Amino acid sequence: MSRPLFQTIRRAAAALRTAWLLLGLTLLLLLALELGLRGVFQLKDRVAKPAVPDARVVRDGYAGAAWPIDHTRELEALAARWEPYVYFRQQPFAGKTITIDDLGRRAVWRPPVPDSGRPPVKILMLGGSSLWGFGARDDQTIPSLLAHSLHERGVAAEIRNLSEIGYVNTQELVALVRELQGGYRPDVVLFYDGVNDTTSALLAGKPTLTTNEVNRVREFNLLQSPGRLTAALIGRLVADSALERLAESIGRRFLGAPATARPALVAADPAVLARGVVDGYRANIAIVDALAKQYGFRPLFVWQPVVFSKAKPVPFEQEEAAKYAWTAPIFAEVARAIQDAADLKARRDFVDLSDVFREADDLVFIDYCHTTEAGNARIAEAVLPHILELPR
Repeated sequence: MSRPLFQTIRRAAAALRTAWLLLGLTLLLLLALELGLRGVFQLKDRVAKPAVPDARVVRDGYAGAAWPIDHTRELEALAARWEPYVYFRQQPFAGKTITIDDLGRRAVWRPPVPDSGRPPVKILMLGGSSLWGFGARDDQTIPSLLAHSLHERGVAAEIRNLSEIGYVNTQELVALVRELQGGYRPDVVLFYDGVNDTTSALLAGKPTLTTNEVNRVREFNLLQSPGRLTAALIGRLVADSALERLAESIGRRFLGAPATARPALVAADPAVLARGVVDGYRANIAIVDALAKQYGFRPLFVWQPVVFSKAKPVPFEQEEAAKYAWTAPIFAEVARAIQDAADLKARRDFVDLSDVFREADDLVFIDYCHTTEAGNARIAEAVLPHILELPR
C-alpha cells in the first residue's frame, strides 16, 4: 500500500472516530438533559395546582359547587380499553362523580326502591360524550335525569347508557347490533347525535368516519412493518419527551399559542360535507328502522345543540365559540341541511334540539357542545314527552 493512501485511510479513520465520539457525547448530553428535565417536570407536576374548570363555569354553571373540580380530575384519570367493532370503551372506574361498570357503561340513576309488579320499559341510549355525561355527575346525566322523570310519572324504566366519549352515529349503530346479538331486547332505543359526526367529517374531509380515523390508519398493520413500528416508536418517544415539553412551553411563552389551535384540515366544501353527514345519518336511520321492525323496539333520534346556535351567549360561551370558530361553518351547513330534510322533519321519532337553548340567557355550555347539569335537565325535559308519546 502506498504511503499517501495509507495516510488517507488513517485520516479517514481518525475522522470517523471523532465523529462517533462527538455523536456519543451528544447523545449522552441529550440523555442527561432529558433525565434532568423529567425530574424537574415531575417535581413541577407534583407541586403544581391540578387542572380545574373555569371559575366562571363553576360560579354561573354549577352555582359555585365544589364537585366540578373532582369531576375534572376524574375525567383526566379515565382510560379507554379496546372494544371489538367500535374500537374502544372506558375501563371500569369508581370516582366521586363518575362510575363505570365492568362493561364500560356509565352508571344511570335508579330508584331507591325498585318498582314492583310492573315490567320495566327497557331503554337503550346511544350517543357521544354529551349523552355519556361529560360535565355531569352520574345522577345528573341526561339518561339519569330521564330515568328520574319517568319514575316520577309512574313509569318503571330500566335505562342502559351505552353512549361513549367520541362515538359517532355509525359506531352507535354497531353497538346496538352487538347488544341485539347478545340477546338484549330493548323497548326503546334513543340516539343522541350531531356533534361528533360533524366534527369528524370536518377533520377527515369526508363524512361518516369515526373520530380520529387517521390514527387507526396509522396503526393498521404496525406490528407487521418493522420500519413503520420503529418510526412510530421514535415519534412517540419524541412526543412524550421532556425536551418536547420544554420546546412547547417555550413556544407558548414567546408565541402566545392559543389553548385550542386549529388543526390541519383537509380541503373540502362545507356544504358538500354537510350533505354527506345528513345523508349518512339518514342511511343509518333506515337501518335502525329495519332493526326496529325485526326486534320490536321503538327508535327515537335526537339532534343535539351546540354553542353556535345560542342567540345570547354569555362571555364564557362567546370565548368558547371564538376558540372553536374554525368549526362554525360546517355546523351552520349541517344545521341548514337538517332544517331542509323534510323526510326527517316528518318523522314523529325525530327530535331536532338544535335551537333548544337559542333564547337562553344563562351559562349553558361548558365548551362548544357539552352542557351543564341544568342544561342536561332542560334537554331531558324536552326529550321526555317524545319518549312518552312513542307508540307502544
